[in-house]
Amino acid sequence: MGLTRDSTAADNTRLFHWDPLSGNLDPKALSGVDGVINLAGENIAEGRWTERKKNSLVQSRIKSTELLVKTILSSSSPPSWMVNASAVGIYGDCGDEIVHESSTAATDFLGNLALDWEGALGPLTSSSTRTISLRFGLVLSKNGGALKKMLPIFKLGGGAVLGSGKQWVSWVSLDDVTRCLEMLATNTNLSGPVNCTSPHPVRFTTFAKTLARVVRRPVFFKIPSIAVRILFGEMGNATLLASCRANPAKLLESGFKFEDPLIEPTFRRLING
Repeated sequence: MGLTRDSTAADNTRLFHWDPLSGNLDPKALSGVDGVINLAGENIAEGRWTERKKNSLVQSRIKSTELLVKTILSSSSPPSWMVNASAVGIYGDCGDEIVHESSTAATDFLGNLALDWEGALGPLTSSSTRTISLRFGLVLSKNGGALKKMLPIFKLGGGAVLGSGKQWVSWVSLDDVTRCLEMLATNTNLSGPVNCTSPHPVRFTTFAKTLARVVRRPVFFKIPSIAVRILFGEMGNATLLASCRANPAKLLESGFKFEDPLIEPTFRRLING
């Protein structure tokens, strides 16, 4: 079953209409389901962070989570688990420090946003529904997200290193995300925050030069940090220049095996496969 904000697409059998901002969701949408996966949230890296944009980022995440939690709590047959999206942005700019699920959250906008996002699951803590906050790194797919936007630029030889290039990029392939979700549905020992990132993050310079090498183009350009901040404001500073070296400790301890652990083979498979 799925949820859609497009009322004309809903058939109220397999696809149900919902409106998180107004709090509308037919309880039948969650009736009899084994679990819930909520990935709803406005794109964090699209456009400058005006106050209006920030409010949209917050509301799209918190309201959707709160509505699902409310519906689950009122259900006579609640799902046994719920996976809710979160992000490694919760750790903020960590430099070279390796961060785990138990690491302290940052006090900047992204840190507070992620804390509130995960906190919206709180009412389910004492219920029979197991909850997981899946902290995503940069999800790689040539069909969407950042990589889809970057590929045309890099193929034209316009790829660039942003800032110092020393900032760590925590990434994960979409295929490993899918496999992770499948495992979380059945592994009852996993709950709470879970980092969903490759065990081998890379510095931005490595990320950019590896992508360029795979598409057989050079990287000539370097955009200084000050230029990134001028162009993208707070969003650029928090998403393009911040360094996050996340470790998927819980996944590794649970025995999860990444099929795409290394950046160059992953790029080659995604782009040339």
